[in-house]
Amino acid sequence: MRQLFFYTEEYIIKYKYVIWDWNGTLLDDVGAALASVNDMLALRGKEPIDLVRYRECIGVPIIKFYEQVFDMANDDYQLIIKQYNEGYARHELDCGLSEGAETALNFFARSGARQVVVSSSHSDIVEVGIEKHGITRFFDKILGATDYLAGSKIERAVDYLRQNGAEKGTVLVIGDLEHDAEMAAEIGADCVLLTSGHEHPTRLAAAHARIIDSLSELPNLVQSEQ
Repeated sequence: MRQLFFYTEEYIIKYKYVIWDWNGTLLDDVGAALASVNDMLALRGKEPIDLVRYRECIGVPIIKFYEQVFDMANDDYQLIIKQYNEGYARHELDCGLSEGAETALNFFARSGARQVVVSSSHSDIVEVGIEKHGITRFFDKILGATDYLAGSKIERAVDYLRQNGAEKGTVLVIGDLEHDAEMAAEIGADCVLLTSGHEHPTRLAAAHARIIDSLSELPNLVQSEQ
């Protein structure tokens, strides 16, 4: 099938839809997540974990992470989720956008692509964060979760693309987890993964995706493929 391109006076790119992850991708919040986890470990009299350990254990659904770091046989999962979210809310106040985030958002906006956030975090948290950082104007939809269990987000991406009649080859997924690459494969999209996010770069290397160290690399990467 002939590849369609979408033109503005500034850029020609093949992507009509860009699906963004929020935590660890647009929002540089890995430090806040780690700090909240270590707060909970301290409450239980346990030693803190470092960033490497955190990034080696993170996964979707998030219970996979807690099973490696906490004693889930003797701890209440709902309490862990509650404590994590309370701690994260405190530490997240100091978080900013990831390096190059606004550059990349502006690039795709000028190309005419429709940008969407699909997140495993609760929609209320994501919407407040996006508004706080002044980037709401970039997004066609913000599709967060309806619970706090940080599960799969694939179904929401599939539904959005189906409703909009997205064609194969016109979608780009940008994230920081292997799960983002899994979502891209499920919906037939290209994928770019960011090494500065929540998952360790050695795990990302095993995913079927292009790898970048900063979102500021995206414009050159996308244009070089045209």
